[in-house]
Amino acid sequence: MNGAREIHHGVEFENPIGTPVLAAAGGTVVFAGEDSGGELAPWPNFYGQAVVIEHHPAGWEQPLFTLYAHLSEVRVVEGETVQAGEVVGAVGMSGSADGPHLHFEVRAGENAYANSRNPELWLTPQEGCGSLAGRLAAPSGQGIPALAVTLLPLDSESPPIYLQTYEAGEALSTESLRENLAIWNLPAGRYQVEFVAGGLHRLEVAIRPGERTFFSWPQETSP
Repeated sequence: MNGAREIHHGVEFENPIGTPVLAAAGGTVVFAGEDSGGELAPWPNFYGQAVVIEHHPAGWEQPLFTLYAHLSEVRVVEGETVQAGEVVGAVGMSGSADGPHLHFEVRAGENAYANSRNPELWLTPQEGCGSLAGRLAAPSGQGIPALAVTLLPLDSESPPIYLQTYEAGEALSTESLRENLAIWNLPAGRYQVEFVAGGLHRLEVAIRPGERTFFSWPQETSP
């Protein structure tokens, strides 16, 4: 909403009520039930019925958490160990939801709203697709939030994709990348990134299957 509201912390997967929700990876259930006391967000019952799973991926020092919200049914209990692909609940529209969908979130280090990271950096692209992440900054080096960005496919007649940056270095931004823009599941090919910051700028990026492309503006150079 052009900066009028906080950037959304999750990815929405629209599905009919009752669609099974599967664990993204193996781990331990640390929350299962109604978010009635505001345990998962700054507002009570924001996520409605929800499940949170704690993961310990190899090579990652801190735990990761995946959150599954607005469920119509919870099918696990706290303390239960689940495997990747196991059913943990069903799609619904409980809590603050305008329609039936799964709200999927990734949190790093702690199961807290402020520890959310952009989940599009953690989702594996489908076959033939890749991901894009970028950092758009002012001359001072500070990331530019709420900047409208257009992504134009150059190798197809697919419609443009419209994005908006978030605050680099804050919630949603990954520590290693300090990105303030990311999108997954882009068909491989060339794209033109367009945005206005003291003038119109155009950058060309290439998306490769199964890979993440990173770009920055102004372009960063090695010391």
